[in-house]
Amino acid sequence: MTKVRLTPEIFAAFDAGDEWALASALKLPPWHASPLHTGPSPYPAGTAWALTLPDALEIRREILAAMKQK
Repeated sequence: MTKVRLTPEIFAAFDAGDEWALASALKLPPWHASPLHTGPSPYPAGTAWALTLPDALEIRREILAAMKQK
């Protein structure tokens, strides 16, 4: 996944822990893992959610890194 363009809407949704608002702000499809999820996949390997977890974790790292710079 390419770097996402981080917006105030993304930071606000992330801070609030609002998965729906964050997915909406990031324009993620409904089957995409949430950047708020930090544990192992609750779904079997090979499912769309499990396959998108690495991307979600990368987005999370980008958000957290940007928040540190503020």
